[in-house]
Amino acid sequence: MNLPTGPATRSTVTGAGEVRVSCAVMAHPRRAAAATALAASLPELDATVVLDPDPDGPPATLRTAAEAWAAVPDGATHHVVLQDDATPCAGFAEALQGLLGLRPDLPISLHTEWGSGSATMVRWAALSGGGLVRCVDEYVPTVGLVLPARLARELGEFARTWPDRELPDDVAVARFLAEKGVPPYVASPNLVEHDGDLSLVGNGGPMGIRRSPCLRLPGDGPQRADLLEAPGLVPIISAPKARAVVMCWDTAGQRHAGYTTLRPELERAGVAHQDVVAALDKWLASAAGDRLEAALGYGFLHETWVAAVALAVFAPGRAGADPVAGLGLRALETVAPGGLRTLVPATVSGTSLRADLAALVRDGFALRGA
Repeated sequence: MNLPTGPATRSTVTGAGEVRVSCAVMAHPRRAAAATALAASLPELDATVVLDPDPDGPPATLRTAAEAWAAVPDGATHHVVLQDDATPCAGFAEALQGLLGLRPDLPISLHTEWGSGSATMVRWAALSGGGLVRCVDEYVPTVGLVLPARLARELGEFARTWPDRELPDDVAVARFLAEKGVPPYVASPNLVEHDGDLSLVGNGGPMGIRRSPCLRLPGDGPQRADLLEAPGLVPIISAPKARAVVMCWDTAGQRHAGYTTLRPELERAGVAHQDVVAALDKWLASAAGDRLEAALGYGFLHETWVAAVALAVFAPGRAGADPVAGLGLRALETVAPGGLRTLVPATVSGTSLRADLAALVRDGFALRGA
């Protein structure tokens, strides 16, 4: 079911030509009010609400996503689909138009959750001023996603005819783009926040709150078109176990290649674990360290510190040139809550705890250059 709320597209002329963006908000009928409110908050994009065509069927996102991606009006050059629990950044329409003017050819996710491999990529880009980063996960984030109109229509048809109707839409998008040979990217900083952890398809509770690793804020600099490609090793804190690990990226095949333990990779990079631990022990003797160890114990802090060190060790390009300013600072602040959120939910909500954890990550990141 489609609920049009206005004209089909918003047109902007850029150096790359005219960009005409259409927008759909996808939702289950139980969230129709939220979807309608989201659409109404974006009058510049004249969004259309697309509701689940089989609301009494088994919980799934693919059938609604298929209709949302197919809802591309004639004349659009690009189509953006937002999930009903997306929260666009301030100045979203203008920022989106600017981004598409710079890179009109790419599929671009506008949000990625803060514990993912792609979130590490977003942080690395933020540390050098932002841009677009290669999506390195086994799925393509779909809380907010924009495609060139031709690809969007083709994705709608692909999703309508995919035999496994319970396949998550983010996995379906990844398979579709892989078949097309089109690499997906993620905006850094993100243009969309994920609002809350309530999920009709069962992701909310076990996955915890899935915020942005770095959200665009008023006052941030102009959009950048730099592309950051992935190195072979992308460190994260695995949310299910709150353990520092490495996501492996096949740089030759340009694909996700599983996970491995982090400590041996740091050792191979010339970073002795005993030195990392000695630096952590020294940091824990500080007032912030004492508070954190009393609140969380040593284990969680060890994994966070190791992940922060690895962020610096494996950073590609210019990442980390100014780790305590602007975007970079905000990006590092989300490392701990993104990785610890399921086992230590207080790391998301506790203001003082988050401030101390942010200091831990900043100093662990800076250790490489010390």
